[in-house]
Amino acid sequence: MTANTGLGHGRTGKAAAAVLRSASVAAGVAAAALLVVDFRLTGPTGRQVLVVALTAAFVSACTGATSSLTALMMRPSLRRAQGLLAEEPDLWGSDREFFAPMRRLMFLGVLQALVDLLVLLTVYPLALWAGVRICAAVGLPARLTGLWPVFLSGLLVAAVATTAATFFALFRRRTGRAAARSLAAVLLNAAGLALALLVLDGVHLDAAPGWRQALALCAVASLFMLPRITLSLPVPGIASIVLVAYHCLLLWLICAAFAFADPGLHIDGFRQLAGAAAIMWAAEWPARLAVRRAQGAAARPAPLLPDPFPPDHGFPTGPLY
Repeated sequence: MTANTGLGHGRTGKAAAAVLRSASVAAGVAAAALLVVDFRLTGPTGRQVLVVALTAAFVSACTGATSSLTALMMRPSLRRAQGLLAEEPDLWGSDREFFAPMRRLMFLGVLQALVDLLVLLTVYPLALWAGVRICAAVGLPARLTGLWPVFLSGLLVAAVATTAATFFALFRRRTGRAAARSLAAVLLNAAGLALALLVLDGVHLDAAPGWRQALALCAVASLFMLPRITLSLPVPGIASIVLVAYHCLLLWLICAAFAFADPGLHIDGFRQLAGAAAIMWAAEWPARLAVRRAQGAAARPAPLLPDPFPPDHGFPTGPLY
């Protein structure tokens, strides 16, 4: 009876996770349909909602299947590396044998990062395009044309879906605090970009209703947070300079991609680009500080238990004590 109950809870948990994943992807599909010029949904609202739901389910199934297949292919190598780490190290063996498990884990980590990047750049756009074409084939009002609009729509779906999944994770006890820090980083980046629009003359959004401009700011912040890197260098200040330079490149790529969005984001000149990236980096500083504090608290060693027999316990001692 207990086993059946546990199996039922496991199936319920997997079903709930699948529903939340599809809902997150649906938010990304809706945002892409609202922002990308050549991605349009027409007709009654109910039919548009049906297109979003069906396309999101298809994209979620494709990306989930890709992730499961990748994990299945990498699982034997990962288990082998973990088994080698669990073995007693041979201190008299060669350095090549001693560091082999760590090299294998590092290789698997790099390979996983490359696979995730490949999924982001190919699976999301192709699955979105195929889902829209399937909906159009059955008579639903959906249209997505053009190579770069498909590419931008796929990236927007992935970025907004990640932010939506972070929002849903707020309501889980185990992930609530981490999700709050991640969501705060996205909102702070959006606020930093909004501040750059106000104080820098060469940074502007195309004219649009206020809610569309707010959606565009949040979408840019979600894209900005999608490829995250961390850097620690022994020389003070160098890591910050490198990260701001990386943010400049990332913001420039986002502006180039938003040429196919409405409203579009425009930054005229390198100084304005560097200024906007620096403002966004500075605005995100409270969230980075919160993450570092949480990581420091998690890495802090457990407190030592008090000695039940301290040196001044008053018991008789011998000459060797």
